[in-house]
Amino acid sequence: MEIHQILPTFSPGDAIGNEVIEINKTLRKWGYKSQIYAENIHPEMSAKNYLEYRKVSSKDNILIFHFSIGSDISHYVRELPDKKIIRFHGITPEKYLYGINDYIQHLLVRGREELNLYPELTDLALANSRYTQLELSKLGFKHIEVFPLLMDLNIYDKNPNQSLLSRFDDDYVNLLFVGRIIPQKNQHVILKIFSYYKLINPRSRLFLIGNFEGCENYYDQLQEIIKKLKLKDVYIPGKVSMDDLISYYKLADVFLCMSEWETFCVPLVESMYFDTPILAYNYTAIPDTLGNSGILINKLKCNEIAEMIDLVVKDEAFRNKIIRKQRERLKDFERPNMENLLKEYIQQVID
Repeated sequence: MEIHQILPTFSPGDAIGNEVIEINKTLRKWGYKSQIYAENIHPEMSAKNYLEYRKVSSKDNILIFHFSIGSDISHYVRELPDKKIIRFHGITPEKYLYGINDYIQHLLVRGREELNLYPELTDLALANSRYTQLELSKLGFKHIEVFPLLMDLNIYDKNPNQSLLSRFDDDYVNLLFVGRIIPQKNQHVILKIFSYYKLINPRSRLFLIGNFEGCENYYDQLQEIIKKLKLKDVYIPGKVSMDDLISYYKLADVFLCMSEWETFCVPLVESMYFDTPILAYNYTAIPDTLGNSGILINKLKCNEIAEMIDLVVKDEAFRNKIIRKQRERLKDFERPNMENLLKEYIQQVID
């Protein structure tokens, strides 16, 4: 028996792509013949064109289909005889892309239509949170398990960019958010919170890290907000290298996540790893990922959130308590725990 993976787009630095790589490593470690197939393959990534999969397709194989957007792969996989695992990463609500990226918005609508074709064809659906598990259940999927994310936390144990650390390692309070520059991430809300926090502590700065390619309209909106609020010390560098990302986490005093649509949110786990206290909006899958850690914000009252940031920064005992809870939660995402869970779920399909 072989276990392979298939997905629409395989690109570096992407949470889905990273997990595909880690699952592939794990399957091979267990002795399975395993390959990655994709439609759009970045030059830096090693994979085969999805149309080649038919050469190895078999009713004895398991095919893991990573689902997050509409693609030709959806119809291709339907016709294959393999046992099918849908790895569901969630489909961004298309409303967030209206006027921002019409093409992606179209693919999201298409993805929802295509997902509706799979409940009866799927041997197992792996949701990455309770939030996405509920979505699959409503669509009629019968066999659903929650499998958060298979990550390699060792990739963060590298040397940071020393010049970046030297530039910003001072007495300023550094606020950080990491995530694609896209409306559902609510970077515009973070800017408003920062404008209130600046009144409390003028010696502070904000880093908004994330790729804005394809969402340039939203990036422009953020720049307009910065001008309107006359904000200083806001940095939006776009997509950054791993060395730089590690540097930003090491500099951060607080991780501020006001996103209103997440199905897992890898940066929350990254913040746990770097002992960065988390303030996050209590919405969609964010409470699933945080568990009993971080601080959950129920209402987006920017002035009150700014005051909470100040409390986290100034109250050392409170801050340390948050960090302790986050360290406990991080253990749940450690590699051995995730691999055991994956092995259990694959065995369910085999049996």
